[in-house]
Amino acid sequence: MPKGGDLHVHLSGAVYAEDLIAWAKDKNLCFDLPTLSMTDKACGTETAPNIADALDPAKRGSQTLYDRMVNALSMRSFLPSAGIPSGHDQFFATFGRFGAVTWLIPAEMTAAMLRHCAADAVQHTELMITLLPFEYGPKLMAAIAGVAGNEERLMRLREGDLEAAVAEATKTIDGWVKRIDEILKCDAQRSQPGCGVSYKYIAQVNRNADEANVFMQTAFAAALARADKRVGGLNFVGPEDYRIARTDYARHMETIGFLAKDVPVALHAGELWIGIVPPEDLSFHIRQAVEVAGARRIGHGVALGFERRSNELLDAMRRKPVAVEINLTSNDVILGVRGNDHPLMSYWTARVPVVLSTDDMGVSRIDLSNEYFRAARDYPFGYRELKKIARNSLDHAFIDAAEKGAQFRKLEQASAEFERVVASERGTLRNISTLIAGLFRWP
Repeated sequence: MPKGGDLHVHLSGAVYAEDLIAWAKDKNLCFDLPTLSMTDKACGTETAPNIADALDPAKRGSQTLYDRMVNALSMRSFLPSAGIPSGHDQFFATFGRFGAVTWLIPAEMTAAMLRHCAADAVQHTELMITLLPFEYGPKLMAAIAGVAGNEERLMRLREGDLEAAVAEATKTIDGWVKRIDEILKCDAQRSQPGCGVSYKYIAQVNRNADEANVFMQTAFAAALARADKRVGGLNFVGPEDYRIARTDYARHMETIGFLAKDVPVALHAGELWIGIVPPEDLSFHIRQAVEVAGARRIGHGVALGFERRSNELLDAMRRKPVAVEINLTSNDVILGVRGNDHPLMSYWTARVPVVLSTDDMGVSRIDLSNEYFRAARDYPFGYRELKKIARNSLDHAFIDAAEKGAQFRKLEQASAEFERVVASERGTLRNISTLIAGLFRWP
């Protein structure tokens, strides 16, 4: 069925391990066996075979080694062990393992995602990625060294290299867009698979960096979103239960509220559960993301039931409105939260806008159809409810009013065609059933 948009997507985690391995081979990377990671270090050694060799049966390559790579870079076949005791740990470990290749191929990853969206009846997506040019990070940090006040920090950044960093990032995106169109072979009519899928980048901020660094990253992300319409907004990424994300959480929300009042913000908030963090950490993350940071969308929101005065929070999210990006498989794999434990129905019955998304499609080995299937299987959602969710995904996308109108029209046309085909198929099945029943009816 037409699904509108997939709004909560980490680009590097959206790509399947098989594609990452193929790209790593093209980039002459190796696979470090002790750490189970892509690498360009010590290539060709016994412990870090070249991936091209690892895939060559005539050399040392084998299906066993290939399977080991796929499993290390995803949740496939994961079993807890002493080294990696939980799905949470395996999930987040994969990003460090494939980082050596994903940094090199943002355009290729984007093209792969757009092609997949087209095949999965997804017409719009928003892709989280680091957009701060590597060489500008140290320069911007130097500009605010020893400075504590928000106003002073922002002034120093603006007087320094912030504008140049934004210009460099825009130039980089220009190159990506050109390369994406080349990979997809887009023509003027954009008729090739993937070319008709609209997309925005979401500038991500590493929430587990030191406080000054998070301020700098946020200032850059907000400035870039203002300057480049291909960047829809910003989001904080990284495990919400890690030490710095926990201890600096309130400060981070204040930083966003100060720096990004006029910028669309989607935030990971409440991607937590009892036992993973102390109870106090479960009681305020979603509320502060909504009320202090001014988030327009909340990613995950699983800890809703532990929030203080959660009914008031739900009412605030409904009135603003603030949409919640539900990631059913991700929440199951990382947090062990599924079925009736998940707060999906609490959001739905409170009329908070709900969207379904994939989070990290490649790591979890899913697609958006799978998430719609889970919603229909595990919750009281029929086609009418799923269609509403698909519409929500466009209503709360970080796109302007004109584009939103065009996307709504596209969804309605696609939905009408889908419904026509399903009705036709059902009519044919009914006719066949009647015929069969007639053939076997006793005289």
